[in-house]
Amino acid sequence: MTETPAGGRGRALITGAGAVTPLGTGVENFWDAALHGKSGIGPITQFDASPFPSRIAGECTDFDPTDFMGRKQARRMDRFAQLGVAAGLEAAESAGVADVIRETPERVAIVLGTGIGGLSTWEREYRVLEERGPGRVSPFLITMMVPNMAAGQLAILLGATGPSQCPVLACATGGEAIAEGLELIRRGDADVVIAGSSEAPITPLSMAGFCAIRAVSRYNGDPTQASRPFDQGRDGFVMSEGAGAIVLESEEHAARRGVEPIAAVAGYGRSTDAYHVTAPDEQGRGVERAMLRALEDSGLTAEEVGHVNAHATATPTGDAPETKAISRVMPHAQVSGTKSMTGHSFGAVGATEGIMCALALKQKILPPTINLENLAEDCEELNYVVGEAARVPDLKAAISNSMGFGGHNVVVAFTSVE
Repeated sequence: MTETPAGGRGRALITGAGAVTPLGTGVENFWDAALHGKSGIGPITQFDASPFPSRIAGECTDFDPTDFMGRKQARRMDRFAQLGVAAGLEAAESAGVADVIRETPERVAIVLGTGIGGLSTWEREYRVLEERGPGRVSPFLITMMVPNMAAGQLAILLGATGPSQCPVLACATGGEAIAEGLELIRRGDADVVIAGSSEAPITPLSMAGFCAIRAVSRYNGDPTQASRPFDQGRDGFVMSEGAGAIVLESEEHAARRGVEPIAAVAGYGRSTDAYHVTAPDEQGRGVERAMLRALEDSGLTAEEVGHVNAHATATPTGDAPETKAISRVMPHAQVSGTKSMTGHSFGAVGATEGIMCALALKQKILPPTINLENLAEDCEELNYVVGEAARVPDLKAAISNSMGFGGHNVVVAFTSVE
């Protein structure tokens, strides 16, 4: 294994991963679809979207919660928790940490965040309150609605009794969860951390809100072409749902178990724009600071980073500032905008895109940006991975950018372990 880069603060190894996304349930399905440039965007089926200006989304159409938990357990979880628990269980199984949890449960931590929480439960039970009165509201409303319940339910199912957290940082939540997981390992607070995030925002109220601020794409005619990062035809992001989780371990702990890691989380950077509640700083200074801090924290130089999984929401206000920042910090890196395939799953997307970075480093191949046909005039000329996956035999490091409403920026740096 390669050593932590000189000057870095210490890394954690990724020994397992789990994902539920519009590209498929399970990491293997998710990654294979991404490498083949498939789109997970289609017409909304979870509610009647006919009255809405935007009628498309990225739904996890092949997800069945009872594949991961009992029917009774599933009924007592909001969909965001079902997705997060499923991703966490897959990650734990792929890492083979059952013995660790059984023998030292207090050394296993969970950091599983969400940007919104149990929105579908809240909407459903509010309708019950209005139509049938307070006596008919579900006794499970609170435990299904609150954002920390994906983390809590996963801990219960696994029997993990170490620290648990639920970051809530809008669209930067997934990156924040991975950063916090790394810190738990660095501090010695845990030997194993399951870190990730989930989101299930495809509801009438959520869609109405995002339509009201004109943030979502109205490209309803061909949903597969609606998410167009960096393209001059982009008209907003495509809402999606999903979850991702990784298992982090200290190098010593992973070595004692004799497991082969996928990649490593080497560092992170965080910043706040302090500019606007929905739009990033027009020059991208906030995400630039986060990128530079991620390099400092990991001990990497900009030249060592060969790949950027950009936040790239396909919004005019978001893509241009991010490309400016990338062009100033690492203009040589190959850039992917994978929301072109998955859509934007808000709090979950930093985790699923982190998994993409880890697998890219493991397999030396980069997922493409689809639907990028004509570069928008306000976006910088960068080394985009367009249309097809790109093989990079000497790939050593990658970063994942996350930019959230409120001006929150989180950048996570990943390195190869080969």
